[in-house]
Amino acid sequence: MITRPFATPMRRFAVTVLAGALLNSGCAVQPNDNTLPGQVAIGSDGYTVKVHFSQIENLVPNSTVQKDNVVIGTVGQIDVKGWEAVVEMHLLKSVQLPTDVIFSIGQKTLLGAQYVEVSVPDSSDLGAKSGRTEQVTRASAHSPDAMLEDGDVIDVDQTGTYPATEQVLGAVALLLNNGGLSQISTITGELSTALRKKVPDARALVRHANDLLAVLDSNRSQIVAALQSLNNLARGLRDDQDSIAAAIDRITPGLEVLETERTRLVSTLTLVGRAGDRAVRVIRASETALLANLDSLGPILTNIGRVSESLPEALKIAVTIPFPAMTTTNILGGDYANLFATIDLGATAFAESWLGGLPPALQAGDPIENPLAPTPDPGAGDDLGSADSDANDDDGAPPTPTPTQEPTPGCLLTILGLC
Repeated sequence: MITRPFATPMRRFAVTVLAGALLNSGCAVQPNDNTLPGQVAIGSDGYTVKVHFSQIENLVPNSTVQKDNVVIGTVGQIDVKGWEAVVEMHLLKSVQLPTDVIFSIGQKTLLGAQYVEVSVPDSSDLGAKSGRTEQVTRASAHSPDAMLEDGDVIDVDQTGTYPATEQVLGAVALLLNNGGLSQISTITGELSTALRKKVPDARALVRHANDLLAVLDSNRSQIVAALQSLNNLARGLRDDQDSIAAAIDRITPGLEVLETERTRLVSTLTLVGRAGDRAVRVIRASETALLANLDSLGPILTNIGRVSESLPEALKIAVTIPFPAMTTTNILGGDYANLFATIDLGATAFAESWLGGLPPALQAGDPIENPLAPTPDPGAGDDLGSADSDANDDDGAPPTPTPTQEPTPGCLLTILGLC
């Protein structure tokens, strides 16, 4: 028979006080906020480095640092700097680690605590990363044989994270749910149905798309320049937005008037269109007569062009004949009249002015003394007979008449020396 001593009142009081203290301060007690006994590399046997992580999952202080499943250190304080977590690690001095060491956050079991895994890349990895800049801040780390020392800082590029529990469970769930293979099968079936009997068209579409992309790639600089010009235009419009807004406000009444008179404008344009159609019909119907009139107008314009220099001079005395218009103010000088005239009484001028010129038949001699003299024929005699025979021998066609110069009409102003 086992007997137990009866608890004394003093012992009961001590237990009660201790339990109450623990209950009152239980929420404030955080074991990871303090250094626990038995931790590795906390004392003089270790050194401290700082490692930057992009994410640390559920890593907490006092977690272990392991290398090849051997604990070589302890996680210290965890801070935040920018978008990165800065983890302070205490490592054993007896374990020499190179400066290119990699720190990864792992998990002991599926539901276990997290720790920091330290791995040293092999020689092949070192050769592959030979072009990478060293991420350790101290100057001696640039040496290939440099080792970590107290106060070194490891950049985020030398850190990583193993799959977390949530990721593993998500992958397992995806595997158990066929990994979306049923949806892939449905998509493949629908795609096959859509492309059935349309494979050549689909291939042509792909080729055309490839050609389009090639053209776009070759014109990339022009497209960029166009976008820059459009950007400059948009910037200019933005700078002048006040002026544009004022112009829009001013043009609004005009647009309202156009909206009000839209029916009349449409009717007017319709009538103008009808008039245009009718004008086209009239022009087409009278095209021959119109062209003939234009041809007849040609000689008139030609003669007007010939007398274009004399016509202004003639107009000067057309109304004030025989006095020029610019001397009308000097006609009367009191009780007498002034007259300044140049009279050409030559036979040629007299004949051209008063007789209107003579026909070719009367131009053999002097039109005043012997106007009835016969006109000599330069083609008379043997030459005329030869010409007639040649003309008749040429396929029986009649001879082509020689064009004669039209007589110049007479001008009465020739007497005054104005023609």
